[in-house]
Amino acid sequence: MNQKCLKFRDADHSSHPDMKFHPSLLNHQSILLNYHCVPGTKWCNSRRTMRNCGQIPSSRSKLPDLVLVTMLLSFFFGCSSITAGLPREKPGPPDAAARAEVQAVLSALSSHNAGLNNFKGRGKITVWQKGNLKFKEKIYWVGSDTQKISIVLMVGGYPAVKMASDGEWFYYYEVGEGKPIYRKIAASDASLKRIISISIQTDDVLSLISGRVPIREHHRAILEPQEAKPGYVLVLKRRWWGVAEKIYLDPTRTLAQQVEFYNRSGSLIYRARFDEMQTIKEYLVPARLSITNGTDADFELDVNEFWPDVEVRPSMFVLKPPE
Repeated sequence: MNQKCLKFRDADHSSHPDMKFHPSLLNHQSILLNYHCVPGTKWCNSRRTMRNCGQIPSSRSKLPDLVLVTMLLSFFFGCSSITAGLPREKPGPPDAAARAEVQAVLSALSSHNAGLNNFKGRGKITVWQKGNLKFKEKIYWVGSDTQKISIVLMVGGYPAVKMASDGEWFYYYEVGEGKPIYRKIAASDASLKRIISISIQTDDVLSLISGRVPIREHHRAILEPQEAKPGYVLVLKRRWWGVAEKIYLDPTRTLAQQVEFYNRSGSLIYRARFDEMQTIKEYLVPARLSITNGTDADFELDVNEFWPDVEVRPSMFVLKPPE
């Protein structure tokens, strides 16, 4: 075959009267070369004169190559150019059955011992500090509604510590060597940390000894199976906070076995466990309750007697300053 090269400029490559220009070359060789040949003949690179001439592929052989290159580019670049215009799958709404199940569990926990308004009891309290026994003494308590409580801790047979809350104020009275200690602070700031070295509010104590689980404010609740044993765990989360509380349930998802509370950083505040339960009248209340901060403080309450539906007076939940 005779070599037949036609010279034309990129700007006017269709103006030559003798050129048989093929459309498949419009955006390929003709844009980059100054010398082109009629399809089926030779083509030449002007920079290397006539020495590097080769055979122009026909349009039929060119098309499979372009398809192959396109497929390879799509693979290596994640098909971004192909799928960019496709609609993305949006996550579906939370499962309605799961939401109903969580709501049923929360309702069961909230209604547990709902009719237990006034009660009193006596038992024995044991406190450990860093693994060492701190004290083991008798304790008495009276509770009313969800905020009123009165506690008397006996030491050596005498009422050494008294605590009370009427829902608005928290009162603390301690008898020891020297002048008695008396404190009156807002009930919202009250804690038993001075006695059991655990930062637990009196409202939580009132709920736990009556067999109820405190439920923290939350924006999301998830029910999951327990990993260590049969049962479930209800995880309560707060927005911008994370996990606020975990409630461990029995396999029926109706009885709480353990509850954990967490601070904003995700550290455990305290863990309360219902070790033993007892039925008194129609109420299911603790026979033994354990509380720990998970590090160096542990508390255990053994309930010897529990009286539900007792009469109470407002004066039971107020402590006057010593005279």
